[in-house]
Amino acid sequence: MSRNIQIIEDDHNLAMILSRVLTKEGYEVAVDHSLTEGKARLDGGEPPAVILTDIYLPDGRGLEILEYAKAVGPDIAIIVMTAHATVESAIEAMKKGAYDYLLKPFRVEELVYTVQRIFTCKELHTENRFLKEGRKNQFFETGILGNSIQIREILAVIAGVANSKASVLIEGESGTGKELIAQAIHFLGNRAEKMFVPINCSAIPDNLLESELFGHVKGAFTGATESKQGLFLFAQGGTLFLDEIGDLSKTLQAKLLRVLHDGRIRRVGDFKEIETDVRVVAATNKDLSALIRSGEFREDLYFRLAVLPVRVPPLRERKEDIPLLADHFLKKFSAGKAPEIRFSKEAAGLLFRYSWPGNVRELKNLLERLAILKQGKVIEPEDLPGEFHLREAPADPTDEATLNYRMAKQKVLEEFHREFVESALRKHGGNVSKASESLGLDRGNFQRIMRRYGLHASGYREEG
Repeated sequence: MSRNIQIIEDDHNLAMILSRVLTKEGYEVAVDHSLTEGKARLDGGEPPAVILTDIYLPDGRGLEILEYAKAVGPDIAIIVMTAHATVESAIEAMKKGAYDYLLKPFRVEELVYTVQRIFTCKELHTENRFLKEGRKNQFFETGILGNSIQIREILAVIAGVANSKASVLIEGESGTGKELIAQAIHFLGNRAEKMFVPINCSAIPDNLLESELFGHVKGAFTGATESKQGLFLFAQGGTLFLDEIGDLSKTLQAKLLRVLHDGRIRRVGDFKEIETDVRVVAATNKDLSALIRSGEFREDLYFRLAVLPVRVPPLRERKEDIPLLADHFLKKFSAGKAPEIRFSKEAAGLLFRYSWPGNVRELKNLLERLAILKQGKVIEPEDLPGEFHLREAPADPTDEATLNYRMAKQKVLEEFHREFVESALRKHGGNVSKASESLGLDRGNFQRIMRRYGLHASGYREEG
């Protein structure tokens, strides 16, 4: 797959910075400073995979390159940049086929994550597996939600590690969705056809956990009346998810380290070793560095597990994702009920100020409870538990300004995403199959997007 990127930006300093950053990330970058130069490059060689263009150029609008590029290469993904954002320009960009819309000044990391996601989507589209198979669609329905930079980074990491056999260590507080990330790594990778086997290392006594993991032979211990296949063999060719790895005993840590090093297991009571082909993904809510210093966790096992580390941020560090998560859970728990509940402005403000010690799991449980008890009501501050009314520290105006900026940007994006879907439905007279096909989306996923925005195909069909 081509990793060429074309930058069309009249600000020479900005173009140089973006070119250096993307080149360092391993992409081949070409730079043009006008609409004319950009079109000439498209006419003269291999089409780039991605175009990054300013919306205002010296000799015309950058949006003109959208239609021009689509005629040259319909699969070219185009990112539009502007310091003068309006809802109208965002909608126009999306209508013309822009992949994303970045507001200047933006963080360079944000651009890198966007580009990584584009190439990930291209790979998935080429393989054409994720959206076609029902099993993977089940994962898509319950997938990782969030528009924050932190979540976009995690999605990029997942895409990068999914096809690797290397071990992954997921660290994060309870309730942040570590198992969901482990599932994503499995179902997005080349082991998706095999088993995903989770086990909670803290929920099984140590003397039984060894047998659960590695199996045992008949007569290995009292009560072993028959041989047993362990989870390493059960998950052969697939993924074994070891949750709460920080609670593993020192004895089992040593045995797990040997398996990870040699790729072979030995059942309890057996003398022969068995070859295994299992991808290990581990997770913990504990500070493994502290456990290593105290001698409770092996440093060599940590480095063997953390070949590919993933840190999941707590919800308090990505509060801009709360509206999206809340909307998802409310729709899920209010399905089939009318009218749906909603939050007043004051109650929504409390959701942002709350520290969420239980993270996404706590938010999910709260919304499930409210969906049951407050059906058809507007949720007011008094409807929320007492802890939501406590403020441990005064608000940080800088954080509030950043949050407001991110929420405003998310609102703009949501508006043109909806308009984008509506335009496809209008163009094809409410024919969902044709509308989804025109956008390159699976029909089932397109219908899920319609439900998210409350769109109905009948509203776009011409009267007979």
